[in-house]
Amino acid sequence: MSTEILYSWGPGESRLAVVRDGRLVDLAVVRPGSLAGAVFLGRVAELAPKMGAAFIDIGQDRPAFLQGVKGLTQGQAVLVQVKADAHGEKGATLTPDISLTGRFLTFAPTRPGLVVSRKLGEDRARRLAERLQAIVLESEGVSARPQAANASDDYLAADLTSLRVEWETILAGRAAGKAPALLWRPDPLTRLLADHAAIARIVIDDDETAAQARARHGSVVERHTGPEPVLAAIEDALEAALAPVVHLACGGRVAFETTAALTAIDVDSGPADPAEANTQAVPVIARQIRLRNIAGQMVVDFVSGGGKGALNRLVAQLKQAVSGDPVATHVIGITPLGLVEMTRERKGPSLFDLMNERHVGPSVEAQAFAALRFALAQAPHHPGPALTLTVSPAIAGQLVARGQAVAEAQARLGRKLSVVAQAGRTNSDWTLEVAR
Repeated sequence: MSTEILYSWGPGESRLAVVRDGRLVDLAVVRPGSLAGAVFLGRVAELAPKMGAAFIDIGQDRPAFLQGVKGLTQGQAVLVQVKADAHGEKGATLTPDISLTGRFLTFAPTRPGLVVSRKLGEDRARRLAERLQAIVLESEGVSARPQAANASDDYLAADLTSLRVEWETILAGRAAGKAPALLWRPDPLTRLLADHAAIARIVIDDDETAAQARARHGSVVERHTGPEPVLAAIEDALEAALAPVVHLACGGRVAFETTAALTAIDVDSGPADPAEANTQAVPVIARQIRLRNIAGQMVVDFVSGGGKGALNRLVAQLKQAVSGDPVATHVIGITPLGLVEMTRERKGPSLFDLMNERHVGPSVEAQAFAALRFALAQAPHHPGPALTLTVSPAIAGQLVARGQAVAEAQARLGRKLSVVAQAGRTNSDWTLEVAR
């Protein structure tokens, strides 16, 4: 099977898709507000001794939550990493245990020891451990993923060296003592490479991003040159991952509905045999919760019939189907009402929350970033020293609040881009013209 990463850079928002034999298998939508994995020098805003926790100011709208650290004092600077982004009315969740992810290795500088994936088997794990012991210091913590076994010694050493440099950068930021401060954030491309072995190529649609990726990952990186956008081939799959219903080949369907408490997943057989619909639904559910980045509690309502034995078999199949998800996903069991309970660790906002506002439709933020993409795509047809992007007042307000994204667009354009609000326009109505 041929696996590739398609990387579409955009001002304020980039999209990365893992495609295997033409089929979308993983997706990342990256924005500045997506902070899972980022390392901060935070400041203790409030102590919560009864909870054994503290609220930490990391420069966001709401303080983040840190639990299990003793001896903190009000106003103290503390080095932390974001375990999960802010969600709803809750701030981000933090950990004091820093870990930096590379392509083959995870570097944990505060937890010494060498860990090799048990998925390799005893002999391969032992050989990999022997190779790593030659380059890992006793004071360092390093975990090796299964794909590390197929990497050359040079690649392993380069990965470890890069992680050490990133850690030194973090330490320098901590020494500066300016809290709150963002000291490091994970590279989304490196994360996808870590999660997926044997990537044949990485296709990127932006010169600067491609050059940076090629410097780190070598000749596997290619600059996209086709007439269509780099993600054009999977646009239908992206749209399907936002739809509330996914249709099954047998004629049945799977419906996804997320509430504040949990996500309900309902299997409907329609005209099909219930057992066939249930069987087809299992891989669809596993794939969709990963593409949609659904997290927290989930319940699956399979089509009834076949008794408890049939439901137990579906649970076993579902456990196998989610076993390859790099985000911790657990199939808990069957409730007295015959629902299958699942949980998935929360790492960041769901795809739906990124792209939509619940009960409203496409989010203004998502449409604002789409307007900037439109400007970059249309700019070659409008030669001139400066451009004007005319949008609705709501989109203009979003772009004013996200000045860095507009600055990124101007840098790529090499000319000034002015944003003008025009009353009466819808949020999806944008025009670009040469500035007068």
